[in-house]
Amino acid sequence: MRDINVIQRLCVLCLMMTVFFPCLVMGEGLSIGKAKTGKGDVVVVRAGQNIPLKVGDRLYQKDIIRTGKDSVVGIIFEDNTVLSLGPNSEIVIDEYIFAPEKGILSMVARMLKGTASYLSGIIGRQSPESVKFHTPDATIGIRGTQFLVRAEGG
Repeated sequence: MRDINVIQRLCVLCLMMTVFFPCLVMGEGLSIGKAKTGKGDVVVVRAGQNIPLKVGDRLYQKDIIRTGKDSVVGIIFEDNTVLSLGPNSEIVIDEYIFAPEKGILSMVARMLKGTASYLSGIIGRQSPESVKFHTPDATIGIRGTQFLVRAEGG
């Protein structure tokens, strides 16, 4: 009887890992925000796959967001940061941590090409030194509440 309980528990554990492990591998553990607005050809690259991004879709750490010609997207993060990307833009959300109850706040993004408008949320207001945007030519440390950046990329 005891062996049957052990086997049942192992089966349940294996089943849970089968269901939840792929979500963690794809970065779908904790959502960091969502697409609030969008127009045209917008995709998110996640785990090597191009996925069309629609309004309401969730975003995750390490996502790459790309807009096509004549395309735009507006993103709202969990701390109410607003990021808007213009046409032919590409950005990587390298790190996003919003855990104010633990005192951990961080946003690090890489602007590969195009234009982006940033309006700070809680992270940028409470811990401006924790927000960084890397561009092909420089790193931008946030000291205000909003900025516009354009990056020439390949």
